[in-house]
Amino acid sequence: MKKRHSAAYQALCSEYYESDKPHPPTDALAYYSNLVKQAKGPILEPMCGSGRFLVPLAQTGANVTGFDTSEHMLNLCQLKCQNKKIQANVILASFANFRPSAQFKLIYIPSGSFCLLTDPHSIQEGLRSIAACLEKGGKFVFEVDTIQSMSPTPGIWQGSSVVKLNGQRIVLNTCAQFNTRTRVSQTLCRYELWDLNAIVRTEVEEFNVRLYELSEIEPLLKKHNLAIVKTRTPYTDQEPDSKSESILFECVKC
Repeated sequence: MKKRHSAAYQALCSEYYESDKPHPPTDALAYYSNLVKQAKGPILEPMCGSGRFLVPLAQTGANVTGFDTSEHMLNLCQLKCQNKKIQANVILASFANFRPSAQFKLIYIPSGSFCLLTDPHSIQEGLRSIAACLEKGGKFVFEVDTIQSMSPTPGIWQGSSVVKLNGQRIVLNTCAQFNTRTRVSQTLCRYELWDLNAIVRTEVEEFNVRLYELSEIEPLLKKHNLAIVKTRTPYTDQEPDSKSESILFECVKC
């Protein structure tokens, strides 16, 4: 495996994420578990991260492949697979260089991770790769965050922290801004590892996500022969509206 370093989700960020979100929400996992059962074939999770969804789905016996650009997140995912004796194909890759040996019945991207593709080129590259990896009639399911989810306190620093098992604390400070031209929410993140009263390590990164209007998605998908069959407020049967902070799309490859 060729090692690369992702600008986002570095070591402290990955540790913080794993401590803060060790398990998927119950309703989300139930929804994706049902999709996996219906797929009856190989499944792909791009941008799988630490395996918050991939690992419990693989535990059901599903044939799941995952890839991500963050080596640190993938290390956590692989460790969880080893500890739980799960067979899952987890690869360090991006949409640009992911090369599967076969097509998939289902491709899913939960929790708004699709929004990490922030510029037009990367969005088109991602959708082109997804369409190429998905067999005809296969299902592509993903979630996006809308502009309704942007920070209510832009320009103000906020903080939170998690405690590691060894007693050390990871402190996160963030400050968000929204670029109205690109519709990208830009969050400056500073992660500090505290040991007693000393800061022993610091990481900084800019965390960017593209926020959407409902009407923007369908034209993007049509370019790649992906058709929307259902939209909903995530994990409910409710149709999204102008106040929805996130939207789930169920699509098929034509």
